[in-house]
Amino acid sequence: MNVVINTRLFTKHSQIYQSYFIKECLLKIIRTNPQHSFFFIADGIADKDLVLKNSSIIAAAPKSANSLLWKIWYRYKLPSLLKKYKADVFVNIDSICSLKTNVPQCLVVPDLFMSGRSFFLKKNTAAFFKKASLIITFSQFSKNEICKVYKVATEKVEIIYTGADDFFLPDDEKENIKERYTEGKEYFLFTGEINAANNLVHLLKAFSFFKKRQKSNMQLIIATKTISSNNAFIKSLNSYKYRNDVKLMVEVQEEELVKIRATAYAFVYATEQTGFYVPVLQAMQCGVPLIVSNTPIMNEICGDAALFTDPAIFENIADKMMLVFKNENHRNELIIKGKKQSAQFSLALTNQLLWQNIVKCAGISA
Repeated sequence: MNVVINTRLFTKHSQIYQSYFIKECLLKIIRTNPQHSFFFIADGIADKDLVLKNSSIIAAAPKSANSLLWKIWYRYKLPSLLKKYKADVFVNIDSICSLKTNVPQCLVVPDLFMSGRSFFLKKNTAAFFKKASLIITFSQFSKNEICKVYKVATEKVEIIYTGADDFFLPDDEKENIKERYTEGKEYFLFTGEINAANNLVHLLKAFSFFKKRQKSNMQLIIATKTISSNNAFIKSLNSYKYRNDVKLMVEVQEEELVKIRATAYAFVYATEQTGFYVPVLQAMQCGVPLIVSNTPIMNEICGDAALFTDPAIFENIADKMMLVFKNENHRNELIIKGKKQSAQFSLALTNQLLWQNIVKCAGISA
């Protein structure tokens, strides 16, 4: 079987949830299915991780936001590529279909927040969803929204929860991590992009509120992949009263990041953009209490294993930070519940279901 996959947005230089998907899911599928051939459409960045014995990079999709370029590429260039490489199925993690090919197309749609990303995508989303042979999304909430908003048949949309690997860090290693990054002090943690949707200005306000009330030496670590020097959040952070208690970490290697996450006193994910929940699963698996946004997706994933907060009200975030800090019994209950809840989300099952659905979309035997 020949599988063509558009990974334009999912290279190692892209957003955290995108790079996670390509690293933890697609590459494992390719390695465990050597009898099939995989062809990547990237964004022009030579990512050596994509090139294996049974895979190769065959083309680059447009980088421009120009709608005309996208229209031409999907109408003419992509169908030509699919024909050239005798594709049995086209998997697109860019939520877009070519309307000019008969090759079965499998769309991966993390959530409808993604579908408003560009004029081209927004204008044609309904047509793309109608053309797709199969749509994969990551939560029941997202499936319900896709079916409701775009009148898509429920049997056309499959839910595949994005699992996370189990990880355990011994107590002595946790002490080493704290010594390395916070001089042995406990810390709240956020990981993700530095953008408006992730609500980090409110996180700083909540941390200030916490520090004033608790008078503790608690720290806050914010870990991200990349950030520009003129980012508005950086300007806010530079004048922040408790700047010395906040550690901004950029370009942290994944191996180190999982250790930092496993050592955190609590993981704070009070973001308005909650379609990607892998960091939350990873925190639960590591025995780290959660403070998350009170959204349908977070409730679906966390069950009763988290403290839920309104991300629009920083005092509410601060209240949850104080609760997990002051009530050790409640914190321990969250840890126990989190481990039990996260056990339902296996990365091995994610990979298995993803591959099964790609094969189903192709309509041939694996």
